[in-house]
Amino acid sequence: MEISVIASGSNGNCCLVEDRDASVLIDAGKSGREIESRLSSLGKSMEDVDAVLLTHSHSDHVSGAGVLSRRYSIPVYMTRQVFAEASARLRKIDARHFSLKKSFRIKDMKIRPVPTSHNVSSCGFVIKKLGVFTDTGTVTDEMKKVMPGLSTVLLESNHDIDMVIKGPYPYFLKNWILSDIGHLSNIHACGFIQEHGKNLSLALLGHLSGNNNTPEMATKTFEALVKRKFDFRVCSREKASGSWNIDGSKRR
Repeated sequence: MEISVIASGSNGNCCLVEDRDASVLIDAGKSGREIESRLSSLGKSMEDVDAVLLTHSHSDHVSGAGVLSRRYSIPVYMTRQVFAEASARLRKIDARHFSLKKSFRIKDMKIRPVPTSHNVSSCGFVIKKLGVFTDTGTVTDEMKKVMPGLSTVLLESNHDIDMVIKGPYPYFLKNWILSDIGHLSNIHACGFIQEHGKNLSLALLGHLSGNNNTPEMATKTFEALVKRKFDFRVCSREKASGSWNIDGSKRR
């Protein structure tokens, strides 16, 4: 199985997961054209994608989903709550619904939704030994439960706490970012990995803020807090980050 990180940041999120005969796009937070271009840069194509999965309804996760669904005649999977929140933006699509309490399949790919904690209905996904968790203000009990079984994780590392506190954002926005329904900080992401990621061989840190974080800060925090040595990568906000086998080896 392979993961390709197409976009990861507060300016847009999208990754491709491929396994045997099944291929899914998790989120589509860039324009359809941009996602197609970034996939092509990694030797991938939307022609091979079987479905789009949505973690939640915010525009940096859904903005290209409707276009891609219609252009390639593929379904979009989401909870009923997410569909209610995003239906106007998605417009006419082949919408499929799943429950946070039950795994579902796309072809032979088993997908387990894992609740996260954001200010809208949100989740991450576990596929075999891969976990994808973005947009969560705190590490949920469900995330803690599944993490020891993962070898690879794409995890939100959104902000440096001091940069948020000292930055230019208004007080209410700072409070939301730092709250349990906001975003996960570098410190909390790395603490989660250190405490629960005992079997990880690869950590991909994603969804970095453009104003409240830097790749250097995320890297510094990881190296200070995560004591077990294994591969990690801070994903780019500006381009496709690459493709990896789920065992942690870099593909391209």
